[in-house]
Amino acid sequence: MIITKYFIYIHTSRTAGTFLNKLILEHVPGARMLQYHGHLRDLPGRFSHLPVIGFVRNPWDWYISMFFDYRRKQQYVFQIISDRGVLDFEETVSRFLNLGDNSDQSKNLLDQLVKAAPTVINAHINARRRLPGLRSEQFANFPENHGYYSWLFQLMFESPNTHPVHIGRFENLREEALRLFEITGTPITEAITAYLHDAEALNASPRPSTYNDRYSPELEQLVADKEKYLIDLYVYDF
Repeated sequence: MIITKYFIYIHTSRTAGTFLNKLILEHVPGARMLQYHGHLRDLPGRFSHLPVIGFVRNPWDWYISMFFDYRRKQQYVFQIISDRGVLDFEETVSRFLNLGDNSDQSKNLLDQLVKAAPTVINAHINARRRLPGLRSEQFANFPENHGYYSWLFQLMFESPNTHPVHIGRFENLREEALRLFEITGTPITEAITAYLHDAEALNASPRPSTYNDRYSPELEQLVADKEKYLIDLYVYDF
């Protein structure tokens, strides 16, 4: 979560956050990092008047990016759900999607996640446990019939305050970043324009260039069922 004079930026995992963090921290006045992958709920009240920006990604594409990035980094949520990296894409993503199905397997995985996740997140917590910004109580309250990505996305933007929230689409990242800056009254400087035009992608996952052939018909449909919230809200399809 980054605070600026013009907006709050919420960084949901695997939505170009490293690229956007650098852009905002280096080129937007008054920008400072409050908490990496911080949730809007944790924003101090004195900033509640500011609008919020963030990004969303096609869920089928998000799971591809998540799988290859988290596997490379041995991210702890991935390690638990993938049986320490033993399971393949199909089985791992199915487990992410079915976490709220109340099966014995999912209950066991959530119990492990509750034990592994930190109870608080601050600078004193091991960096490998600070990402992706999830606490044990949140896993303990994982909802039924939600895919992991829809749950994570909603969790990132929950707030007791009423903020104007503006969401850009990852698929048109550079144009959308400019649009969000304009909506929030952020001055569009030459440096911002040059960064959006010229800067290379950062923290890209070592993934295949396309995702269609990674999905069996069954897994494709499971994403459609479990990620219905994001698919309907942002009009995504396979």
